[in-house]
Amino acid sequence: MDMNLILKNATYLFTSNVILRLFSALTSILVARYLGANDYGILSLALAISSIAGYFTDMGLSHTFIREATKDDKVDLVSLVGGHFKLRIIFGVIVSMLLYIIVELLYKDSYVKKVIYLMAYPTIVGAAMQGIGAAYFQAVQQMHYTALITSVSGVITATTLILGLIFKWPLLLLSSTYGFSSLFGGFFSIFLLSRKIALFKGWNPNLLHDLLNFTLGGLLVMILPQVPLIILEKVTNFEQVGYFSAAYRIPSMLYQVPGVVAAAFYPVLFRYGSNRQYDKHLEMAIMEAKIMTLLGGCMVIPFLLYSNWWINILFGAHWAKVAPLLSIVCVVVLLQSINYPLADSLTTKGYQKKRTFVMFITLMVAIFCCYYLGKVFHSLGGALAVIVIELSLLIGFVLFNKKHGILVLQRGFLYNLVVLLIAIFLGILLRDYIHPLVGSVFFVLIFTLLALALDKQLRSLLRYKKRS
Repeated sequence: MDMNLILKNATYLFTSNVILRLFSALTSILVARYLGANDYGILSLALAISSIAGYFTDMGLSHTFIREATKDDKVDLVSLVGGHFKLRIIFGVIVSMLLYIIVELLYKDSYVKKVIYLMAYPTIVGAAMQGIGAAYFQAVQQMHYTALITSVSGVITATTLILGLIFKWPLLLLSSTYGFSSLFGGFFSIFLLSRKIALFKGWNPNLLHDLLNFTLGGLLVMILPQVPLIILEKVTNFEQVGYFSAAYRIPSMLYQVPGVVAAAFYPVLFRYGSNRQYDKHLEMAIMEAKIMTLLGGCMVIPFLLYSNWWINILFGAHWAKVAPLLSIVCVVVLLQSINYPLADSLTTKGYQKKRTFVMFITLMVAIFCCYYLGKVFHSLGGALAVIVIELSLLIGFVLFNKKHGILVLQRGFLYNLVVLLIAIFLGILLRDYIHPLVGSVFFVLIFTLLALALDKQLRSLLRYKKRS
């Protein structure tokens, strides 16, 4: 029953995310081509700051909400939703004030500040409202609604940006598009949620239990991907930030494909962890890692083997400097595909403190690497730094998961890694004799077929899905 529900929810999220992310990625590429490296660097900085500000309306509440909502079947969801809503409003007001102070202190250029404000303030409100609905529907495992909320916001963003490109809107107007699209997505989220449950009734103090650890952990999850962008702007220039951001945008979009698997497994892992059913928890964590690393490998292969061709097709010849960066940062997708199952394994067993500690140490490593490597190698240094960041997380999560970490790594990742290396080796030998588009599909198929041939559990899961 659990696996059937997980696959059903993953299918909803996968379908919506694949279409949405492809549409969003194409739009982002068109925006980069339209703006050029310098203005795209400013836009990327504003996106990074808006993402962090948007997270502060959550502060880990989504995790404590899902934890409490999945403990048993008798939980009072009305009081949980009411408490969640009230806390989001408080956090949103505080974040809005802090954002103004921080931006005024850090940035002197009035143009840059306007871009940030036009994007960040609507994002704060929109993220708060979207998060309330998304957390509820994830907790009750009705993820077709979660997918719908994300899709509506993404489609509005992409469609409006395309109109902006057609009518040649300036950067200030394009930046506001991102923020107000998030706002519209938030209104839609509240509309869907209000049809299911009361929004303002009740209060549940358990939402605050261990919230600090979830806050710190979630904040680190949000900050770590933004550190290279923010630090590169300080040690290089907006052109280098633009190059790095263009390369990094592709894997950050691609990860959403295996990432939907993590979202589908999360409530089930929480239930097993809360009930101390650790054998079933381990079994689920291994299966999650297998599926995610299989999908992650499929995402990596085309851009690792044919980065020059993809950059030329997507961005144009004048963005050729991005190709070496893409071939490096695409590996992040694979590393995140194993890091998230390991991290969620800690969180859902009640070890959020350990996850937070690992991420805090990694943040220190990230700041040092991004500053030093960015200063010496510029955008290439940023690309190298993100690999160091993910490897640091991998080592930490395995160590703190102890025996279970080793088992998840061994049974959920290593077989897929070996098969991926074989497919990449064949690709390096044969890629010059095959058209890049054909080769991208061909070597992904080789990897997928070899992985399924060598893993009986994945084959049985595929047959199970067909029967269901």
